[in-house]
Amino acid sequence: MGIFVVGVAVALLRRRLLAIPQDQARRGDAPARLLGWAVGLLAAQRHAWGQAMIGELDRLDGRARRWRFALGCVGAAVVLPPWGRAVTALGALLAMAACAGGLAVYTHVHYRLGTDGWTWVLATVLVLFLVGYLLAGSVLLRRPGVAGPGLIGGLFVAAAWLVAGGFTFNRWLNSHGLGSHQWLLLLAPIVVGVGATLWGGSAAVGRRAVRLATATAALGVYLYGVLAVAVTGAAGHDPSDGWTTAQVVDDNLGNQAAFYLVALPLMTATIGWAAAAATARLRYAQPAIAPATPLLVPPGGDSALTGASRTTKPESHPMREDHPAHTRTHLDDGTPSLSVATAPRRRRMWYVLLLCAALAASAFLVFLTFLGPHSR
Repeated sequence: MGIFVVGVAVALLRRRLLAIPQDQARRGDAPARLLGWAVGLLAAQRHAWGQAMIGELDRLDGRARRWRFALGCVGAAVVLPPWGRAVTALGALLAMAACAGGLAVYTHVHYRLGTDGWTWVLATVLVLFLVGYLLAGSVLLRRPGVAGPGLIGGLFVAAAWLVAGGFTFNRWLNSHGLGSHQWLLLLAPIVVGVGATLWGGSAAVGRRAVRLATATAALGVYLYGVLAVAVTGAAGHDPSDGWTTAQVVDDNLGNQAAFYLVALPLMTATIGWAAAAATARLRYAQPAIAPATPLLVPPGGDSALTGASRTTKPESHPMREDHPAHTRTHLDDGTPSLSVATAPRRRRMWYVLLLCAALAASAFLVFLTFLGPHSR
């Protein structure tokens, strides 16, 4: 988990260090970014309404007023119909989250687990996790081209974790390690990231499908684990540990939340995100664009130009979301040319140093793992 956290941090910092100045200025306006994200959730027939809200935000002064307006528009965009077939999928996610939470409460009451201040704190954290996955799923389901590969990918990831951990309740709760099928935990998110990117034709669709698959698999596997705890109780646990039934159930209940609401999403989202980005870079790499040749205009104006020369346009190329092309004007002749935006050399140097530090930290974590005691 530590290695995956390091990888996520490197990816986020890389985007920030390699961002062009125009993107950094745009990122500084948080209300505008939030509203622009919400407008992307709207259906095509409500696109004009979204653009009107963006224009209205530009006329507002004061940070507080802009935040209130942006949050109000976000709330309207999230609940605004039409939803279409996404309602069915969202209902399934809501049912899984509600059943998992209800089973956790039932298990706590049925086995008479202790209750103190930390119990309420952990219960609040659990509710926040479940609600967060529901909100993420509700947003991603409305993105075009994401629902299908995301939901199918979620089923595939959940099946991979069930195969690795064991389908029976007793093996799921009391097995030591993941056995010979642990490679499936790495393969599943790679398949989802690659498949969704090829299906949607862009890295953005692939990454969103991976996030939807992560939320779906986390809710499904956590529901399965809580059901196993509720049905099995302390059965299968080694009695030589001297634990009471309540202690065994409490430990198993906490493990389900830690493993499948934290570890599973972190692992799936990180590997799937990387697979989607790599697939887009290899499959949809933008070919080099030659600088535009200055067009010589005769003294008589453009009347001497032929119709073909005036209407000829450069061939369009698929654009990568991570490296947009920007128009740059030469100072000598005013002729626009296209070039891929690059970060300053100093930012790239900081990124290389950051990547080296992350690799060293990951290697150190692996080294500590091998130094730890291994039980037979």
